[in-house]
Amino acid sequence: MRQFFTPRWVLGHVLTLVGVAVCMAACVWQYQRATAGNMLSWAYTVQWPLFAVFVVFLWARAIRDARGTGAPPKPGPAPLRPRVPVAAPVDDDDPELAQYNRMLAWLAANPDRRSSDFPG
Repeated sequence: MRQFFTPRWVLGHVLTLVGVAVCMAACVWQYQRATAGNMLSWAYTVQWPLFAVFVVFLWARAIRDARGTGAPPKPGPAPLRPRVPVAAPVDDDDPELAQYNRMLAWLAANPDRRSSDFPG
């Protein structure tokens, strides 16, 4: 708990309070304009408290992350492509094409290797 009383965290607490105060002051200002006849200010009267809630949400999330009590990490994404057995290439009449097909089959079976590593 003491980590939240360091100068950096205290500055963050103060800035959060200032941010909420500014949002609420803007809400009061827009409410006064709305009651004076400016119809657009009714939307801002609702919007500014939402900004204040968002500031508090972000600050609470920063505190939760610093404490390390957040939700467990989600598992990583699935592999981009599944490992599928590759059928043996068909030897054609062209030896260069047959060699190239063998290299492609080898690369498909060894995706972490490069074509320059092909033993053939």
